[in-house]
Amino acid sequence: AWAIKDRKAVEEEFHLLAKTVCSFPPAVIHRDFQSQNIMLQAGAPRVIDYQGARMAPPAYDIASILWDPYHRIDDAMRERLLSYYIQKMQKETNEFNGTAFRGTLLSCRLQRHMQALGAYGFLAVVKGKKYFLKHVPEALRLLRVETGNARSDYPALYDLVRNLS
Repeated sequence: AWAIKDRKAVEEEFHLLAKTVCSFPPAVIHRDFQSQNIMLQAGAPRVIDYQGARMAPPAYDIASILWDPYHRIDDAMRERLLSYYIQKMQKETNEFNGTAFRGTLLSCRLQRHMQALGAYGFLAVVKGKKYFLKHVPEALRLLRVETGNARSDYPALYDLVRNLS
């Protein structure tokens, strides 16, 4: 059976990640802002499924939609959309700092993809909705990229994710 090499180190890094994300300025977020929750009605996009809304860093919603395991976006398009978002936010409020916002994205992406993988497992195993398993490879691919980018801050998490199959 497979086991976590250093469970205490992983738990400490989870705590550090949570503490880091909680330190970012909060806003009202959807928390499940993904392609599955955007519907078109008469050609206009409509966001649905708000029950998870809460106060959290806005980067969590951006991570949810631009790094969405349900619909892969190419890196150039993702950067274009991210730049558009930052430009619009800077126009709307003087307090919005695009550089600082970009600095919050990786931590929020890590949290988002761990949450998504946990949800897929729960929905597939506990609720019997096996079709969620088809999204695990993309969510895991994204988490591997993210843990690779955050390896110096979260080495135990990097090792854990690297060894997942």
